[in-house]
Amino acid sequence: MEEQKYIKGFNSGYLLAKHMPTLLSKVVKNISPADDFSEGLLFGKEEYELEYSRIHTDELKRLRNKSQDRDKGHERD
Repeated sequence: MEEQKYIKGFNSGYLLAKHMPTLLSKVVKNISPADDFSEGLLFGKEEYELEYSRIHTDELKRLRNKSQDRDKGHERD
């Protein structure tokens, strides 16, 4: 594996997933991980999606807890 190509692909995949997900979807639809760059591209996309999902799941939990705490306060009134 050529590490530099993989890293460039990973970083490109991550940034495209973050800023241009529609374009990235079109690109990855037509590739298979045949080389280090495309393999990195796919893993960069996956990493961004995992982080995005984790952040939004945590945010959703925080908002639910905040809402439940607020509802408990109204029950006392």
